[in-house]
Amino acid sequence: MLFSRVLTILWLALLADSASARLHYSVELAADARQLFVSLCANAPLAAGMLVSGRIDAGDYLGDLTGDGASRPQLTQRGIEHGAMAAGECLRYAVNAYAAANADRYRLSWRTGDYVMLPLQLWLWRPQQIPVGSSLELSLPHGWTGSLPYAPLAAGDSGYALVNTPADWDATSAFGRLMSHHMQVPGGEVRLDVLPPMDVRQNASMQRWAEQNLRALLAANGRLPLPSVQVLVVPLPGVATAVPWGQVTRGGGSALKLFVGLDASEESLRDDWTLAHEFSHLLHPYLRTRGRWLSEGLASYYQNVLRARSGELTPAQAWAKLDAGFVRGESEPNHHRQTLSAAAQGGYRSTMRVYWSGAAFWLEAELALRQQGGGDLADVLDAFARRHLPSNHQWRPERFVSELDAVAGTDLFAPLYARYEPALAFPMLGETYRQLGLGEDVGRLALTDTAPAVHIRNAIMQRSHSVSQHARPASFVNDLKIEGR
Repeated sequence: MLFSRVLTILWLALLADSASARLHYSVELAADARQLFVSLCANAPLAAGMLVSGRIDAGDYLGDLTGDGASRPQLTQRGIEHGAMAAGECLRYAVNAYAAANADRYRLSWRTGDYVMLPLQLWLWRPQQIPVGSSLELSLPHGWTGSLPYAPLAAGDSGYALVNTPADWDATSAFGRLMSHHMQVPGGEVRLDVLPPMDVRQNASMQRWAEQNLRALLAANGRLPLPSVQVLVVPLPGVATAVPWGQVTRGGGSALKLFVGLDASEESLRDDWTLAHEFSHLLHPYLRTRGRWLSEGLASYYQNVLRARSGELTPAQAWAKLDAGFVRGESEPNHHRQTLSAAAQGGYRSTMRVYWSGAAFWLEAELALRQQGGGDLADVLDAFARRHLPSNHQWRPERFVSELDAVAGTDLFAPLYARYEPALAFPMLGETYRQLGLGEDVGRLALTDTAPAVHIRNAIMQRSHSVSQHARPASFVNDLKIEGR
């Protein structure tokens, strides 16, 4: 019994020491960019444990694994297992960056002498729980800079503050001759990093495009909802389509990755909705696939509303684009009688139904919120963001809508969610259209000024600052000075 108690005390002491340990990664990219050399050190004793990557193929690119003292690290099917480490001791390993980049089936992750782009999970081996205060330092070839989802420790610094998002959440890292623009706005910073090849004219066009869409996002509340956002642009030589693909990743913090046609005109970039759509995803937490119809719906709704509020679209153009989206969603058949929630989780092709049913949810929510005197949807999302973002864990969609009701002081979002989530058909929007003066139904758009809620229709496309205590003057978005460095 005494021996058991002694073991328990020792184990608890070791656990306490491990909990207080902060990790520091030193990451060096070889001059030819083919190898990444990583050193992981602890500033306090670290208990024996496991390092994971979040990718099952990460071990294929791992080599030269060594450790100080009794750590004896070894790669197993579960991850890198290591023994206890004394304060100041380190683990070291190398990653074949060239092989990992060339495993990309699209062949976009390596450009000799210019850049290497890698999923973070292929080279950052870390504990399941990253200790608070842990950091990472980059050492790169001359003339190269890095782009990571983590926030820099200081302006122009090569150090980053690590955050504890789940290991399997997607994240992108890039190292190369990047064209970087750090844009300071109220609430935080957007770090725009553009991979080669781009000439000076194209690079300036990218910056103007990013600033234009950032103004659209700021048309919601006048501030960035997150303190630091990575926006990585991957040029596609020979492609004239403005933005064939864009996505938000959540590993290491919310970040955007956009594939942009190198031959796209500045006019086509200016007219493209993709960046406004992806920026809108910063307004909500990670809802995974079951809440995908909510998240993609919000982005589809706001890609039009916020561009109208910032002056990129007229209100009539924005309503026409929303109506066209609702037509696409309504027209997509549901042959397999899937609920909206099931459709959002994959299986049969139902992208239009998922995205535009979600947009209909947010339009209905906005109308009901304003009719109840609850103000602007943007105010509710802002109140949510101030309380919960950034968030480093997955949210259940039910919890998300319940919290929106809590911050709004309403009983609106949760009941509406309960109606939409099990639906087998596209929502019926005829009554919503008639109240807003949009016409008789989806696909028959006809703006009129005699509807009972026409004042709400007009207010939706023009930011109202009468509710939020954090609001700025109506001219704020147009007059905004985005400070670059």
